[in-house]
Amino acid sequence: MTDIENLEKIIRQVFKVSKVIKNRANTNNCIAPLNRKPHNLFARNFFDRLRRLNDKFSGDRSAINDIAERVKNIGEAKNSAWAGPYSELVALDFYSQFSEFFNLSYINLLPIKNHPSSIPAINGQKEVIDIDLCLHLRHDKVFTDIKSFNCIHQNILDEVIEVVEEYALVTLGKSVMIGVDNLSSIDYTEVKSHLGYEKRKIYYALTNAISENRRLVPYESKTGIVFTFRIEYSDTLTTVKEYSPFAMAEAYKYKFLDYGSKLVDNEYSVITMVRNPWFNEETVDFGDFNNIFYRSLARRTFIELNRIKEDAARYSQSYQNKKIRVCDVARNLAGIVFIDDESSKESEAESLYSAYFYLNPNYANKNPLTIRKLEKYFRNEREVQIKDFDDFRWDNY
Repeated sequence: MTDIENLEKIIRQVFKVSKVIKNRANTNNCIAPLNRKPHNLFARNFFDRLRRLNDKFSGDRSAINDIAERVKNIGEAKNSAWAGPYSELVALDFYSQFSEFFNLSYINLLPIKNHPSSIPAINGQKEVIDIDLCLHLRHDKVFTDIKSFNCIHQNILDEVIEVVEEYALVTLGKSVMIGVDNLSSIDYTEVKSHLGYEKRKIYYALTNAISENRRLVPYESKTGIVFTFRIEYSDTLTTVKEYSPFAMAEAYKYKFLDYGSKLVDNEYSVITMVRNPWFNEETVDFGDFNNIFYRSLARRTFIELNRIKEDAARYSQSYQNKKIRVCDVARNLAGIVFIDDESSKESEAESLYSAYFYLNPNYANKNPLTIRKLEKYFRNEREVQIKDFDDFRWDNY
């Protein structure tokens, strides 16, 4: 049974829904472990998550079909693209643990005409604002869209590295492994805007180096991004990585500008970021590293970007209307929730996730969310998974 056939079988067994994946030969790092016996910890946690979601939404066949569709999307994905639909399942499972205190709706299509002052409307978006989840609290709604916190640098370079490694094996008869030193502090906007256009140049630099049996390939982009490729002609590859949570927060501070299309104007808009080490190796999960990084990044987003009056289009290609400023986007984001998915190493459901809640003290559309206002909805035996909760009330300067 192929990995795809196995995944289709899982969908039928859990959700009683039939889904067909066209590329029958596809596989990736998520669905491959599901088809191996005995199942490893990641696979067992994956199956348990699907069963929990099926139980939670058993009375809503539309939601069940949407969840099954996300599982199908995981099977359709190549390389690390499975991170997106997988992250939706993780976040849905996390919030469902606390939904005894609020109703939870999955897939929310909001007519754009009902949100004329929203960032999407001002930016010219038509018809609907598509947001993954809504937490229906007692007096408020919190809309949250879910994103995978993957490494943009590595995603771009992986496309090149995969092709180069295949070329080395098929054309040159050399089995090689290629890695990159120190990507974590390289500016997010610079990488996203420029590095993708240099993939061909990187390809030729690497293939030439392999033909000459070189092991180090220094590379500088047209815009001055500098890093080093390492090539190993064996089964072992070692790269040099120096991490600073504060340098990473500086590098990623404009990241949330990319999500302006998910912000509404009359309810709270939160972005939920899911990280799994299988699609993000940048965060190191050692000591308090992730906590420091996430808090620093959220504070830069809410407070530093609140002061920047330059066009958002300068930092993100998501904007067509140059009247939208960086500070406008920052003030329309009510909060950020980071979820670390520990599926590959935790066996207990109570320890499966580590969550970090950060709320924007400068939110403009309503009174800002506060710890006092929100944390009461996340009080049960699973609250141990919430590692930090901050509204920057005393840190807004």
